[in-house]
Formats: sequence, C-alpha cells, structure tokens
Amino acid sequence: MNDISYIELLDQVKSGNLRAWADLQNRFSRFANQFAYKILKDEDLSQDVVQESFWDLYQNLEKITTPQAFPTLLKRVLIKHVDRILRKKETQNLVFVDPIQIEQNSEELHTSFLEKECYETITQNLKKLEPEDQKLIDLYYYKNYSLVEISKSEGKSLSFIKKRHIRVKKILRNGIGETFRPEANSTFMVAA
Repeated sequence: MNDISYIELLDQVKSGNLRAWADLQNRFSRFANQFAYKILKDEDLSQDVVQESFWDLYQNLEKITTPQAFPTLLKRVLIKHVDRILRKKETQNLVFVDPIQIEQNSEELHTSFLEKECYETITQNLKKLEPEDQKLIDLYYYKNYSLVEISKSEGKSLSFIKKRHIRVKKILRNGIGETFRPEANSTFMVAA
C-alpha cells in the first residue's frame, strides 16, 4: 500500500475509510515519534503526544482543505501538544501539596506550624465546596489541566468553566483570607 500517496489516503479517510487512516498513521508515526522525542526526551510522553496529535487531526478532518499540507499540520499539532506537556512540567513546582502527605513526611519537610495550619485551612475550605467545584479545583490546581481541557472533559462551555473557576476562587479566597489575610475581609469606610 506504499504506492498510494498520503494525499490519496487522506481523501479515502475523508470518505470514511478507517483502514486508510491506520495506513496514514503508520506512514507518519515514525517521524512524529522522533520529532516529539527530540524535544521531550521521554519515549512514553512522546508516544502520548503522537496519539493525541493524530486524534486531533482525525477529529478535524473536514477542516483539512489542502491535503498536501498534512505533514505540516501534523507537525503543528505535535508542537501544540509538546508545548502543553512542557508547560505542565514547568508548573509542577506550583502544584499544591496534599496536607495528608505533609503530615506523613513532616520530619523530612521541616514544615512549620503555620504552614500546616495554612494547608488545613485550605483543605477545610475545599471540603465546603460542592463536589463539582472540588473536582474543578482538583483538575486545575492538583492535576494541572487547563480550563479548556476541563471544559472538554466535563462537556461544558469554556465560559461556564471560567465563570465557575472565578466564583470558586472568590469563595476560597474569602475563606482562607479570614485566617491568613485579615485585610481580605476588612471593609474600608470612605470619607465623603
């Protein structure tokens, strides 16, 4: 089947031939894996990125109006997913630490009483939230999903997820601020 060009394979895929899609993936998967591995230096992550990239392209087949551009489109999608992985790696240090884990490793971490109290307050305020709001916080802050990814997984619009995120942040800020930021709940009187 190597005598068929990728352009013909892409046309067959658009008309519903799944075997042609498998052949197209096989033809470009080596390039895609090598490209992702050059940047990520991790074979498993590279394979994940390649799978996500091919899935993105498959979902958007009708948008590919120029079949000759398929290799370029594949490379762009690969870059998008590699970039997302790299950004997650950069922000891993910003992930909240689980308070239970702090308790178990308190001798190693040398955490102060104030830090433990802070994490306990965060946990108490998280428990006050609705289950879907707790899930949003867990996905966004603990698992580093973007709001776009959360909206897709939840089947909700991005604007709905953004509004919910802002509302939940305000609730948490007010609850946590009572303990650690007295000025957060101060009402300032303006002289007329």
